[in-house]
Amino acid sequence: MDIKIETPFGGSARITKPDRESSPGGDEPPHTFTVGDLRPRVRALLVLCIAIDGTIVLWLAAKNATLTQNAWDLLGTALLLAIGITCALAIGVIVKYRHSSVLTPLASQVFVICLAAYVWLLDLRSPASQIGGVTGVALALGAVALCWVLYLSRYAAGALTRTGIAVVALFPLIGLVQFWIQNEYMTHSSLPLIDVQTELTPVGSTGPIIHVLAKTTYHNRGSFRVDVPATLTRVVVYPKGTPAEPPTPENVAGHLNALGSQFGDYRETPAMSAQARLIYAGSSGGAGGAFLAPGSTNQGSTIIDIDSRTVRLAVIKVTLIAVTHRSVKETRTCYPPQVALGEDVIGFLRESTLVHDFLGGKALCTETQFASRGVIEELVSDHPVLRIFTMVYASGATTPILLPFFGTQESLDNPLSSTKASTIIENANPSGMFGSSAEYAPSDADVRPSP
Repeated sequence: MDIKIETPFGGSARITKPDRESSPGGDEPPHTFTVGDLRPRVRALLVLCIAIDGTIVLWLAAKNATLTQNAWDLLGTALLLAIGITCALAIGVIVKYRHSSVLTPLASQVFVICLAAYVWLLDLRSPASQIGGVTGVALALGAVALCWVLYLSRYAAGALTRTGIAVVALFPLIGLVQFWIQNEYMTHSSLPLIDVQTELTPVGSTGPIIHVLAKTTYHNRGSFRVDVPATLTRVVVYPKGTPAEPPTPENVAGHLNALGSQFGDYRETPAMSAQARLIYAGSSGGAGGAFLAPGSTNQGSTIIDIDSRTVRLAVIKVTLIAVTHRSVKETRTCYPPQVALGEDVIGFLRESTLVHDFLGGKALCTETQFASRGVIEELVSDHPVLRIFTMVYASGATTPILLPFFGTQESLDNPLSSTKASTIIENANPSGMFGSSAEYAPSDADVRPSP
């Protein structure tokens, strides 16, 4: 193309500019880096790393499907399967379609990094770190994936689109939402809400013996099914003729302790464990599969005889341990030989009635191991256990009483010194201990005169 310029002095100048259309290769787009541009050794190493990642992730997806309990667990399986498929597609791109961009291999490694971060977050919530085991392996694979992301991202700029960026960012976002719902939202929104009511009502008498109806009512006012691994009902009576205890500061302070009414409130006429006489005790446990559906009510009653000539006060106390529904892997006895209910029913019943030494007293003990909600939790979270002691004798306390402990199989060997592990597992498993009590004082009006 020629351009002629006239000057003010009558001269002219001519500029020749080459045509853009005539330039060789001018209409060809700039070269986009493809998988085939990688050196053969680099491609082989990338295929090996992605193959290892894909094999592990697809195994995790298959295993996770067998542990699925609800829709959110199913979402975890879908995410693992998607990561595994992405790894498989990346291998296919590298091996067969070398003219393709590096976007698919890059995305597969981004997903592996996110999965490693997920494992690490679960490990932080575990009472015993697996950084030297499963978590360490996951972080190592994540570190390798990070190196590949840094390497491949230099060549992916030309292949990145808004759609591609959105898809790559979507999977980590879904994984984060699933982690938050399963480990934060559900654990705080699904706490058991159980109303417990008890009554002691005289229904007749035979001479000086008053027949009293002991009635217990449980109502689940929450929105979630609640499993009931243990309940305990006891009725104790206190004798007549107990001397009064003046309300001196020392006497009052001796009853206002951190354990509260478990060891007796202050009364002018004392109702202490030393004077208490047990006349009824009943229990039920998770071995029977007890549960309360949302909005359901369960009632129980029994007739108890009280001698009005010797008893001045009867007290019923009910305790219930509730756990928001989780699948149970195994219910077993606590001490060797640990007999599982699912393997030997007769042996379990026999062992569960044996009394063991605990905290200077005597106790029965059973424990429930919860099933994992996913394969990663199965590998990382140390298999949470709820161990329940039923104290049948404890110095200074009115027995029987329930003492629940969360922990792992190792930490529960000494539950009082492993409060950190217990707290971590309890926070991750919505639960509660609920109770109610009622009193009855025999009166002459409740005694029918003898014919």
